[in-house]
Amino acid sequence: MGAGINMAEGAPRLKREISLLGLISITVGGIIGSGIFALAATMGSIAGPAAVLALIFLGIVVILLALPYAELGAAFPVEGGPYALPRRALGDFGGFMMGWGYFLYAFIGTAAIIDVFIEYLGTWVGGLTTINSSGALGISYLGVALALVFLAAFTLIQIAGIKWGSIFAITTTFAKLIPLLLFGLIGLLYIRVGNITDFGFNPFGWTAIAFAMSLGFFAFTGFEAVSIPSEEIKDPGRTIPRATIFSVLIVMAIYTLVAVAFVGGINWTAAGITPGDWGATGSLLLNDVANGWGLPILGTIVVIGALLSTFGAGGDWVLLQGRMPYAMAKDHLFFRSMARIHPRFGTPAVAITFASVLTGIVLIALPSFPEVALVASITTLIPYAAAALALVVLRRTEPNATRPFRLPAAWVLTPAAFVLATILVYWASWPWTLIGVFLTLVGIPLYFLFTLPEFRRWGHVVELALTVGVLGILGYAMVYWFPSGGTIAGVAAWPLIGTLLIFVAIPAYFVTMLFRQHTFEESKAVLWIVTYVGGLGIISYLGDQFFIYDNFLTPPSYPVTIQPMGIITTPYDLVVLIAFGIAMFAWGYFSGTRPRPSPIGAEAPARPALPGTPRG
Repeated sequence: MGAGINMAEGAPRLKREISLLGLISITVGGIIGSGIFALAATMGSIAGPAAVLALIFLGIVVILLALPYAELGAAFPVEGGPYALPRRALGDFGGFMMGWGYFLYAFIGTAAIIDVFIEYLGTWVGGLTTINSSGALGISYLGVALALVFLAAFTLIQIAGIKWGSIFAITTTFAKLIPLLLFGLIGLLYIRVGNITDFGFNPFGWTAIAFAMSLGFFAFTGFEAVSIPSEEIKDPGRTIPRATIFSVLIVMAIYTLVAVAFVGGINWTAAGITPGDWGATGSLLLNDVANGWGLPILGTIVVIGALLSTFGAGGDWVLLQGRMPYAMAKDHLFFRSMARIHPRFGTPAVAITFASVLTGIVLIALPSFPEVALVASITTLIPYAAAALALVVLRRTEPNATRPFRLPAAWVLTPAAFVLATILVYWASWPWTLIGVFLTLVGIPLYFLFTLPEFRRWGHVVELALTVGVLGILGYAMVYWFPSGGTIAGVAAWPLIGTLLIFVAIPAYFVTMLFRQHTFEESKAVLWIVTYVGGLGIISYLGDQFFIYDNFLTPPSYPVTIQPMGIITTPYDLVVLIAFGIAMFAWGYFSGTRPRPSPIGAEAPARPALPGTPRG
């Protein structure tokens, strides 16, 4: 591979005009989106006042995950880090799996943004919201219908190529910051010390802080924006890492301020909640707390800010979520039709429509923000972990590349980032870790479908459909039709076997496809990716029973609870996760630095894919 991008003599070059302040503005705008408008309540309902501590810890984790993008973005100034950089380091299969994971995050996260928009709109329009089984705010059937209408409108606007315009973009940026700062600063005047002292600062323990961190991560996504405009940054070697750290610290300060005002300022009487019942605060919005202070004007400002912010972010992401399948299709790693450009509008209309259809399915299936945010976080944490691995792999495979910034102590910080991402996936809780892992592993047969013409023969397609269908139906029958029949390790036998069929046997079948289609050496080069993703699901299933949130796998009145087995309890689960993360990082490094056989690891230059945009 080459050592960067060479430009022809005399060819036009981008001007380096982005200063430190400018890059910080871009990155802060890329991080702050919809999440904090809803997650303050959700995190508070889980961890109580300790949600503030969870945000501080989370900020440190995010800095570690963001720093690899600082070096990679300066050394390889191409767009689409979560897809392009792992592909450059790990080959086609690794790039596809990370791109697929990031695409999952994109269209699932877009549903989360629209969820928040409808929830805040519900403060003015009745019947749009409801309370889910975990006490968190969700959207009703009417809210889902309205969400689909807005999604369709966003899709048509973006297909037509209508830009949001700089004035609207500036407006939505201020719409994020002004209400949050006003809420946080004014809220300091209304803090009730008793909210913290009377009920305990950490009423639910450290495991609750861990779960709150996994939920809060969604609000920090978008930090990869720091690596996007690398060719236009003044003194990138100094500017990019400084902007990375300062941006995350600024966001962490704003989020912490909002969280302090929220948990400290709740007026229990005005909210109609028993004092100290933190679990019941999950349905509160920021404007509800402001109204409890007797400041309805502030509450209105918060609602308007949340609506403008989520409306702008939702519109942007309807366009950008189509960029990932479009970019992968251009690389022949996705449906070829996704690479088509509309002859009149000049936009990837097919890819935009396809992604919006998937977003609509998520809105219908998961009409509640916390669950959608958890799945979105899981599917993006895996590509973020891969970026940390890509840094050390590319240092070995492309040592002569110009690196304006070199991450110090990379051999300490990158494994730490990889391990922390691994832990956050586990903390995202059952059954959402399982769902995120399963959706990611679906990328394996898709990869073969897109890259191997012989795999598209009817024989392979029928085999795939029959195998997955039979295993899925058998698993479903065992889980929901035969709740009795003995136990295995204290768990009802048939539901346990059925769950294993669905979430272990089907992914295992995907792995056999890997070895059947390629030689052992070819398969071994990328097997660590499958092992890593699948292992996360297995550890979640064996893990602590605390990490359960809104477990839809157990329907009402069902006699058996389908949940983690509790074999690996806290803190032993943390030890297992650290060891697992280190082992996978080492395996991935040695696989990535060995000569990659074709076709799975075929060398290919990175292509522009998905730029950073306001998300969390």
